[in-house]
Amino acid sequence: MHISRPSPIASRVRSLAVATIASALVVLTGCQVAYFLNLEEDKEVKAEYNKIGSRAVAVLVWADQSTLDEDPRVRQRICKAVTYYLKKNLPGANLVLPEEVTKLQERQGNVWEDLSTKQLCDRLKCDLILRIDLLECTTRAGDARELRRGRVRATVNLYDSSPDAGREVVYQTEVLAKYPPESGRSVFDMDDADLLHETVEHFAELTARKFYDHKQSLRGPAEK
Repeated sequence: MHISRPSPIASRVRSLAVATIASALVVLTGCQVAYFLNLEEDKEVKAEYNKIGSRAVAVLVWADQSTLDEDPRVRQRICKAVTYYLKKNLPGANLVLPEEVTKLQERQGNVWEDLSTKQLCDRLKCDLILRIDLLECTTRAGDARELRRGRVRATVNLYDSSPDAGREVVYQTEVLAKYPPESGRSVFDMDDADLLHETVEHFAELTARKFYDHKQSLRGPAEK
């Protein structure tokens, strides 16, 4: 049986068509891959509590005596950092100046801890109290104390003084910040003061994010 061979011209045309289709598929596939990669670079995260609005908020930080002995200004540091991130991302809210909160705590001593939400709000001229109770604040890894890694862990409670709040605690959670977030990253070039500063900043941002919508990178560490 005789089988005819395709002409050289027909072969070239067929090869060109195949190459064109292949190139188109590569381009389309590349676009789809790029689309999905871009789509998954960030995800939208909704605020866990989104009712602050334009109300006035004061950030109060509690720490036990051993933590204060180690760092007498730890409450001010965290108050200032959390207030900054809240104000930056909730421009409509009225944040009480950290200096006013510090003044109350210094004048009242430990007495402020026993004041009701309404009493605190009256003294600080605010509607909401964001109380942060420190559980950990250290530059040593929790599972290996000889290793250096910043850790700040705290319970976070939002109290509402308005009569229609129903109950004083309107939101509560626990926040843990580690720095550096990547466990393998070196901190040899940082002293303890710098390491603690970065950890506090990371903690403050994680805490503030509970109250506003934001984007979270899927490429970064889970803590980010």
